Amino acid sequence: VGKREAHKIATRRAIQAAADSLFDARGYANTTVKDIADAAGVTQRTFFRYFPGKEVLLVNDIEKWLPTLGAEIRQRPAEEIPLDAVENAFSALVDQLHEVQLDISWLFLEGPPGPRLAKSIPGLMLRLEQEIVDALLERLQRSAAVQPDEEFQVQVLARCAVAAFRSAGIRHWQLGLRNDDGPSLAELLTQAFEILRRGL
Repeated sequence: VGKREAHKIATRRAIQAAADSLFDARGYANTTVKDIADAAGVTQRTFFRYFPGKEVLLVNDIEKWLPTLGAEIRQRPAEEIPLDAVENAFSALVDQLHEVQLDISWLFLEGPPGPRLAKSIPGLMLRLEQEIVDALLERLQRSAAVQPDEEFQVQVLARCAVAAFRSAGIRHWQLGLRNDDGPSLAELLTQAFEILRRGL
Protein backbone atom coordinates (compact mmCIF):
# COMPACT_ATOMS: atom_id res chain seq x y z
CA VAL A 1 0.00 0.00 0.00
CA GLY A 2 1.39 3.38 -1.03
CA LYS A 3 1.61 6.41 1.25
CA ARG A 4 -1.45 8.07 -0.26
CA GLU A 5 -3.61 4.98 0.10
CA ALA A 6 -2.32 4.40 3.64
CA HIS A 7 -3.27 7.98 4.52
CA LYS A 8 -6.79 7.42 3.17
CA ILE A 9 -7.18 4.26 5.21
CA ALA A 10 -5.90 6.01 8.34
CA THR A 11 -8.25 8.97 7.80
CA ARG A 12 -11.26 6.71 7.27
CA ARG A 13 -10.43 4.76 10.43
CA ALA A 14 -9.94 7.99 12.41
CA ILE A 15 -13.35 9.28 11.35
CA GLN A 16 -15.03 5.97 12.19
CA ALA A 17 -13.29 5.81 15.59
CA ALA A 18 -14.29 9.40 16.39
CA ALA A 19 -17.90 8.66 15.44
CA ASP A 20 -17.99 5.50 17.55
CA SER A 21 -16.70 7.39 20.57
CA LEU A 22 -19.12 10.30 20.16
CA PHE A 23 -22.15 8.11 19.48
CA ASP A 24 -21.35 6.20 22.65
CA ALA A 25 -20.85 9.34 24.74
CA ARG A 26 -23.59 11.61 23.35
CA GLY A 27 -25.89 9.39 21.34
CA TYR A 28 -26.46 9.43 17.59
CA ALA A 29 -29.01 12.27 17.54
CA ASN A 30 -26.80 14.60 19.59
CA THR A 31 -23.71 14.12 17.43
CA THR A 32 -23.18 16.25 14.33
CA VAL A 33 -20.91 15.76 11.36
CA LYS A 34 -18.91 18.78 12.58
CA ASP A 35 -18.45 17.08 15.96
CA ILE A 36 -17.12 13.94 14.27
CA ALA A 37 -14.84 15.87 11.92
CA ASP A 38 -13.41 17.95 14.77
CA ALA A 39 -12.78 14.86 16.89
CA ALA A 40 -11.07 13.12 13.97
CA GLY A 41 -8.94 16.18 13.21
CA VAL A 42 -10.34 16.72 9.71
CA THR A 43 -12.55 19.30 8.02
CA GLN A 44 -16.20 18.68 7.24
CA ARG A 45 -15.28 18.77 3.56
CA THR A 46 -12.81 15.93 4.15
CA PHE A 47 -15.46 14.02 6.10
CA PHE A 48 -17.82 14.11 3.12
CA ARG A 49 -15.08 12.89 0.80
CA TYR A 50 -15.09 9.66 2.79
CA PHE A 51 -18.69 9.30 3.96
CA PRO A 52 -22.02 10.63 2.62
CA GLY A 53 -23.32 11.22 6.13
CA LYS A 54 -23.07 10.20 9.77
CA GLU A 55 -25.70 7.45 9.39
CA VAL A 56 -23.24 5.37 7.34
CA LEU A 57 -20.84 5.31 10.28
CA LEU A 58 -23.56 3.89 12.48
CA VAL A 59 -24.53 1.23 9.97
CA ASN A 60 -20.86 0.29 9.52
CA ASP A 61 -20.64 -0.70 13.18
CA ILE A 62 -23.34 -3.34 12.73
CA GLU A 63 -22.30 -4.47 9.26
CA LYS A 64 -18.89 -5.46 10.61
CA TRP A 65 -20.65 -8.11 12.71
CA LEU A 66 -22.68 -9.73 9.93
CA PRO A 67 -19.92 -12.20 8.97
CA THR A 68 -19.74 -13.19 12.64
CA LEU A 69 -23.40 -14.19 12.59
CA GLY A 70 -22.87 -16.17 9.41
CA ALA A 71 -19.87 -17.94 10.91
CA GLU A 72 -21.85 -18.81 14.05
CA ILE A 73 -24.58 -20.39 11.91
CA ARG A 74 -22.09 -22.37 9.82
CA GLN A 75 -20.35 -23.83 12.87
CA ARG A 76 -23.50 -24.99 14.65
CA PRO A 77 -23.79 -28.80 14.99
CA ALA A 78 -24.99 -30.53 11.83
CA GLU A 79 -27.85 -32.23 13.67
CA GLU A 80 -29.30 -28.89 14.77
CA ILE A 81 -32.38 -27.87 12.79
CA PRO A 82 -32.03 -24.56 10.88
CA LEU A 83 -34.29 -22.52 13.19
CA ASP A 84 -32.34 -23.64 16.26
CA ALA A 85 -29.05 -22.94 14.52
CA VAL A 86 -30.12 -19.39 13.68
CA GLU A 87 -31.48 -18.72 17.16
CA ASN A 88 -28.31 -19.98 18.83
CA ALA A 89 -26.18 -17.93 16.42
CA PHE A 90 -28.18 -14.79 17.22
CA SER A 91 -27.82 -15.49 20.94
CA ALA A 92 -24.05 -15.83 20.57
CA LEU A 93 -23.93 -12.59 18.57
CA VAL A 94 -25.96 -10.68 21.18
CA ASP A 95 -23.57 -11.92 23.87
CA GLN A 96 -20.57 -10.73 21.86
CA LEU A 97 -22.12 -7.32 21.19
CA HIS A 98 -22.82 -6.98 24.90
CA GLU A 99 -19.20 -7.84 25.71
CA VAL A 100 -17.87 -5.08 23.46
CA GLN A 101 -20.60 -2.68 24.66
CA LEU A 102 -21.86 -1.95 21.15
CA ASP A 103 -25.20 -0.14 21.42
CA ILE A 104 -27.58 -1.45 18.76
CA SER A 105 -30.72 0.07 20.26
CA TRP A 106 -30.98 2.51 17.31
CA LEU A 107 -31.92 -0.46 15.14
CA PHE A 108 -35.12 -0.88 17.09
CA LEU A 109 -36.34 2.68 17.51
CA GLU A 110 -39.96 3.18 16.55
CA GLY A 111 -39.01 6.70 15.56
CA PRO A 112 -35.52 6.63 13.97
CA PRO A 113 -33.36 9.74 14.71
CA GLY A 114 -33.50 10.99 11.14
CA PRO A 115 -34.88 10.10 7.70
CA ARG A 116 -31.49 9.19 6.24
CA LEU A 117 -30.91 6.63 8.99
CA ALA A 118 -34.44 5.32 8.46
CA LYS A 119 -33.51 4.69 4.83
CA SER A 120 -30.33 2.86 5.87
CA ILE A 121 -32.02 0.39 8.21
CA PRO A 122 -34.02 -1.57 5.58
CA GLY A 123 -30.86 -2.12 3.55
CA LEU A 124 -29.06 -3.37 6.64
CA MET A 125 -31.93 -5.75 7.44
CA LEU A 126 -31.80 -7.13 3.90
CA ARG A 127 -28.06 -7.76 4.22
CA LEU A 128 -28.69 -9.44 7.56
CA GLU A 129 -31.29 -11.71 5.94
CA GLN A 130 -28.91 -12.56 3.11
CA GLU A 131 -26.12 -13.44 5.54
CA ILE A 132 -28.46 -15.93 7.21
CA VAL A 133 -29.62 -17.35 3.87
CA ASP A 134 -26.05 -17.85 2.62
CA ALA A 135 -24.98 -19.56 5.84
CA LEU A 136 -27.97 -21.90 5.96
CA LEU A 137 -27.63 -22.85 2.29
CA GLU A 138 -23.98 -23.68 2.89
CA ARG A 139 -25.01 -25.95 5.78
CA LEU A 140 -27.54 -27.72 3.55
CA GLN A 141 -25.07 -28.14 0.69
CA ARG A 142 -22.72 -30.10 2.92
CA SER A 143 -25.13 -33.04 2.88
CA ALA A 144 -26.86 -32.77 -0.51
CA ALA A 145 -27.69 -30.48 -3.40
CA VAL A 146 -30.14 -27.77 -2.39
CA GLN A 147 -33.56 -28.08 -4.02
CA PRO A 148 -35.51 -24.97 -5.16
CA ASP A 149 -38.19 -25.46 -2.49
CA GLU A 150 -35.50 -25.75 0.19
CA GLU A 151 -33.94 -22.47 -0.93
CA PHE A 152 -37.32 -20.76 -0.60
CA GLN A 153 -37.81 -22.27 2.87
CA VAL A 154 -34.43 -20.90 3.93
CA GLN A 155 -35.35 -17.44 2.63
CA VAL A 156 -38.60 -17.47 4.59
CA LEU A 157 -36.84 -18.69 7.72
CA ALA A 158 -34.21 -15.95 7.44
CA ARG A 159 -36.84 -13.21 7.13
CA CYS A 160 -38.78 -14.60 10.08
CA ALA A 161 -35.60 -14.81 12.15
CA VAL A 162 -34.74 -11.18 11.44
CA ALA A 163 -38.30 -10.21 12.38
CA ALA A 164 -37.90 -12.10 15.68
CA PHE A 165 -34.60 -10.33 16.33
CA ARG A 166 -36.13 -6.91 15.62
CA SER A 167 -39.20 -7.71 17.71
CA ALA A 168 -37.06 -8.66 20.70
CA GLY A 169 -35.05 -5.46 20.28
CA ILE A 170 -38.11 -3.25 19.99
CA ARG A 171 -39.63 -4.83 23.08
CA HIS A 172 -36.39 -4.33 24.99
CA TRP A 173 -36.33 -0.66 23.93
CA GLN A 174 -39.98 -0.18 24.95
CA LEU A 175 -39.32 -1.63 28.39
CA GLY A 176 -36.33 0.68 28.75
CA LEU A 177 -38.52 3.71 28.04
CA ARG A 178 -40.78 2.66 30.91
CA ASN A 179 -37.79 2.09 33.20
CA ASP A 180 -39.05 -1.47 33.43
CA ASP A 181 -36.37 -3.85 34.68
CA GLY A 182 -37.79 -6.65 32.59
CA PRO A 183 -36.20 -9.46 30.56
CA SER A 184 -32.83 -8.92 28.93
CA LEU A 185 -32.47 -8.72 25.16
CA ALA A 186 -31.15 -12.29 25.19
CA GLU A 187 -34.20 -13.51 27.11
CA LEU A 188 -36.57 -11.63 24.81
CA LEU A 189 -34.81 -13.16 21.81
CA THR A 190 -35.51 -16.63 23.22
CA GLN A 191 -39.17 -15.69 23.71
CA ALA A 192 -39.42 -14.33 20.17
CA PHE A 193 -38.09 -17.55 18.63
CA GLU A 194 -40.42 -19.60 20.81
CA ILE A 195 -43.34 -17.60 19.40
CA LEU A 196 -42.10 -18.50 15.91
CA ARG A 197 -42.08 -22.17 16.84
CA ARG A 198 -45.64 -22.00 18.16
CA GLY A 199 -46.73 -20.36 14.94
CA LEU A 200 -48.48 -17.47 16.68
